Amino acid sequence: MFCAFLIHTKTIQPTSLPEYDRVFFGSWPDADGDCQNLRHEILLQRSIVIVALSKDGCRAVSGKWFDRYSAKTFTESSELDIDHLVPLKYSWNRGASLWSAEKRMLFSNDLKNLFAVQQSTNRQKGASGPAEWLPPNVEYRCQYIQDFQAIVDVYELEQTEDEKHLIKGEENRYCQ
Repeated sequence: MFCAFLIHTKTIQPTSLPEYDRVFFGSWPDADGDCQNLRHEILLQRSIVIVALSKDGCRAVSGKWFDRYSAKTFTESSELDIDHLVPLKYSWNRGASLWSAEKRMLFSNDLKNLFAVQQSTNRQKGASGPAEWLPPNVEYRCQYIQDFQAIVDVYELEQTEDEKHLIKGEENRYCQ
């Protein structure tokens, strides 16, 4: 049994990452204890009209939100996701796997990294960065790339030279 354990540990590559799991970044907190988690707090803050809440007052149900990715306006919160501009899995693969649980939670709940966007657009994006995906709203692409890279820089995420080159090419294309 002991020998089997040693053989197993020798096969683990020191550079391999633990498998990504959303749970490593925590859930939407309710920091002020008012029953509205961060998702609904964001919807309340970013609506351009007064938000209608659920009967218990805990969830934003309707309002008016502009999605920068699609350049569309939505009135039902059920049509929206709160997107991490720099996706959690993207960050995991570029250094967040080595962070403390506290730093991952800060990253996950950083308001500069969170946007209300159309569900289908968010799901098309998945865990991609600007080298693989850009918003369908061409007018927002420059700002998207710059905001994305600013978050990458703040959190000191590691991008390959090839990835940086591709992103710089897209930035040159859309930020003229």
